[in-house]
Amino acid sequence: MDNPIAIGLVDDHRILLDGIELLLSSNENYTVILKEQSGEALLERASFDDIDLLIMDVNMDGKDGIQVLKELRERNYTGDCILLSSYDDLKLVNEAMSLGASGYVTKGSATEYLEEAIKTVINGGNYYSPDIQQRIITSFSKSGEMLKKKASEPSMKRQLTEREVEVLTLIAQQYTSEEISKKLYIAKSTVDTHRKNLIVKLKVKNAVGLGLYAQKHKLV
Repeated sequence: MDNPIAIGLVDDHRILLDGIELLLSSNENYTVILKEQSGEALLERASFDDIDLLIMDVNMDGKDGIQVLKELRERNYTGDCILLSSYDDLKLVNEAMSLGASGYVTKGSATEYLEEAIKTVINGGNYYSPDIQQRIITSFSKSGEMLKKKASEPSMKRQLTEREVEVLTLIAQQYTSEEISKKLYIAKSTVDTHRKNLIVKLKVKNAVGLGLYAQKHKLV
């Protein structure tokens, strides 16, 4: 990699900030260019163009990570963002993803999975730590939302073209749009169109929903 990924860290716990910086310092592909202990301090910056990836705590005193991310988007921050949280609350997860967060990792699993999350996100994917993935699966199971739609699911499956099934299978295997385009020899824009159509047809919210649908119907 010619230029290392410029990373900003925001957390109101200095020990965690230093720990993440130490974790990332062993990888020459990353450089930590900013460390702040509050969302307010981050928002004092005049520009965020130099930050490729922001790793930010959700549960901070003052403005929390969700509020800060919302303000960043309003100020046209286009970089990636991975949120850290002590909680696996799916309401927070959904809110974060609706604001364009690319990853959500619980602090209890950050040491083990943060680098994996960074690699996934900088390659264009979304990442949920395994405990969040399990909560999502459990939530679907408990709510019965997908099970209650069994009667309508066959008709939804018939709506899918052969190409859409191929794209859905690769999405479920965590391939990025760019990787899928190379595998199927189609344009990335075509993959993105298939992705959007699948979300509409299968009535899910994001790539995680597509992955769960694919797993349920044994496409992976």
